[in-house]
Amino acid sequence: MRLLTIYALVFLAAFADGRTAMANSVPAVAADPFGYCARIGTIDTPAGGASPVPASLEPRVRAALHLAADTPFKPSMFYWRCMQGAVYVCDTGANIPCETKANRAHHNAGAEEFCRTHADLASVPAFATGHATVYAWSCVAGHAVRGKVLAPLDRRGYRSDFWHRIDAGVD
Repeated sequence: MRLLTIYALVFLAAFADGRTAMANSVPAVAADPFGYCARIGTIDTPAGGASPVPASLEPRVRAALHLAADTPFKPSMFYWRCMQGAVYVCDTGANIPCETKANRAHHNAGAEEFCRTHADLASVPAFATGHATVYAWSCVAGHAVRGKVLAPLDRRGYRSDFWHRIDAGVD
């Protein structure tokens, strides 16, 4: 029993040191997201979280998204991640689901429910389908019908029309 306690304490100490090292790395990530992504390669949720974006990215986000200099910049309206060593940013804008991968399901409960009361509509609104779906949905005879793909996905399963690669060289 005593040996088990010693192993448990050693494990907890190592775990705590790892957590401390990770916590201490968060300021470094915020200061240099490009260096972080170059080192880490690909990660959907960077150290410190995917939102808000580090303040150090503001000028590059403005340039990539063509935001005017006088446009208020709220870091919490953006998400960031690393893909293949590069920094990518998503602007939540009008209900854009930056925090989640695209929904590729062939069945949509929200669309199905909507179609029960709207038997024949050419388009099911996003409030019913959810904003993460990759399909256009319609109603035929009271049932949801999956249509064309709305946008391509990147290698990680996010909609590539929502995510923008950020150039490290723009200030």
